[in-house]
Amino acid sequence: MEVGSGSSRRSRNSGRRLCFCGLPATLGDHCKYFSCYDEEEGTKWQKRALLEARDEIREKDKVIEQLQKTISQMRSDLANKQNVTEDDENEIVRKFEAFYV
Repeated sequence: MEVGSGSSRRSRNSGRRLCFCGLPATLGDHCKYFSCYDEEEGTKWQKRALLEARDEIREKDKVIEQLQKTISQMRSDLANKQNVTEDDENEIVRKFEAFYV
């Protein structure tokens, strides 16, 4: 009997190592037998660790998004301030010219 191996892609057994029947499906007697051969004891703490890591990544993504919004707002404020400063300078020059010219 031929034997195959691989990893599960289904959510229930995601990432678990499998041993399965290696008979080709074209022979008609493909048996669909499989068995997990990794140890299951570590999966609970591994899953918990992955969930915690996922939550931490999501929190950091939110912080990054907020920082990007803050940076964008600060750039906009700076551009507006520079425009106002140039407008103020132009107004001062106009008043000076009107008064002295």
